Amino acid sequence: MIPPLPRISRAALGPILLTALIILMAWLLAPPARPHIAPSSAIHALIAPERPVILGAPTPPPLSGEYAPGDSLDIISADGLVPAGDHDALAADLARALAYVSQRFGSGPTGRIRTSLSLEPSCGIHGIAYTTERTVQVYTCPDLPRARAVNILAHEFVHQLAQDRYGDRHLQADMILLEGLATWGAGDYWLSGQPSFAAFVRPWVVAGDTLPLATSYVGRPIGDMNTLYYEWASFVEFLIKTYGRERLDALYVSGHSDPGSADYQGVYGKSLDQLEAEWRDFVIR
Repeated sequence: MIPPLPRISRAALGPILLTALIILMAWLLAPPARPHIAPSSAIHALIAPERPVILGAPTPPPLSGEYAPGDSLDIISADGLVPAGDHDALAADLARALAYVSQRFGSGPTGRIRTSLSLEPSCGIHGIAYTTERTVQVYTCPDLPRARAVNILAHEFVHQLAQDRYGDRHLQADMILLEGLATWGAGDYWLSGQPSFAAFVRPWVVAGDTLPLATSYVGRPIGDMNTLYYEWASFVEFLIKTYGRERLDALYVSGHSDPGSADYQGVYGKSLDQLEAEWRDFVIR
């Protein structure tokens, strides 16, 4: 026999219904979960896309492993990281990536680039560029597709091209431009099928779900770092399409590392805040 349900007094019924209504409204009004912002082919969900080199940092560790010759590249992969029969395919993939980003960036490398695929036991893929040493590295593992390593290295190649184009001023570039240009230059390797970086970030701008451009990712969640990389790439795209590459080149060498430190007023006659407002209009058009 099923026991009778407890009787609820009228005095208690009002507060219970009010609590239920509050819970329902909170559920209905809660913002949707933010999707993983970086294309899965490029970036592991839990790890930053790269670890930038800070001025004065030590030179890259000695590189050792299996060597595969490539056009303009000296490719070294950690022992056992790349299957024995895949070295030629890896070299071809990296050569295509370098040719693509060079064409998109507008200038190629001034010398050979040492390209290392190093073992990351935790499979937390990330990259780093020692541009004064002409060395780029990606840390990956055998369980991850080779395409992910190539996508990360496409971004790192652009850092090297920036060093070759701008010289040592590249090392003090405004972070917005330093990482924005490298991400924009990687193009299809980071766009995950989108036609442009404006299209990639448009849903965030429309929803008001962005970060100010002059935001440092230091100490912030990895998701914020990835968000900023895409916003910055879209901002670089806007500056090039609206004002031309010559002005961007002048802006790139005017910074002092911190986001927003470049001479936007001197180059464009407008503050960063004004340009950021124009960028948002550009994105949603």
